[in-house]
Amino acid sequence: MNNKEIQIKYKIWLRKKTGEDVLGKGGADLLQAIDQLRDLGKATQKVNCSYKYAWNILQKIKERYGENPVITHRGGVGGGGGIELSEFGLKILRIYKKFENYIENALSNSELWQTYGLYTTVKNNMIGKVVDIQKDSQVAILKIKVIPSQDLYSIITTESVQDLELGEGKEVLALIKATEVLVSMEKKG
Repeated sequence: MNNKEIQIKYKIWLRKKTGEDVLGKGGADLLQAIDQLRDLGKATQKVNCSYKYAWNILQKIKERYGENPVITHRGGVGGGGGIELSEFGLKILRIYKKFENYIENALSNSELWQTYGLYTTVKNNMIGKVVDIQKDSQVAILKIKVIPSQDLYSIITTESVQDLELGEGKEVLALIKATEVLVSMEKKG
């Protein structure tokens, strides 16, 4: 199987220690829409669900945790009602978003992907062939022939050589990452 064929899918659930799910992606999206729009009808349109379904999500959160994620305001004859997140609703939305952001950042971090031997979309890369591997028990130095004809050297762990199933003659994608680029001009005269 080629690493380019792999897609990462994930689900985040806030769960009580008792094992009851409190908040998932749909509930978090609903809470965020309520926080932004302060109107349950408009929030349901934004997240593409029915009013009844949204209300059931809010009630399940309340039943499972014992606190209401929203505060409702009754309208009069002319309207004026509304909904907003309670302190508890804001707290669980913040927690959910914190973990969602953490995972999204991890998935977009090409350095992390590389440590697991997965494909990345880093732009500065070259296709080449491994022409030599020198390794000891910890570190391996790869000599990679790229086109136009040039040799690159990469120092990686011996474990990575095994994980990536590298050997002489294997085609690889060399990803170039520079933390510093130094530029110098010769003094004239």
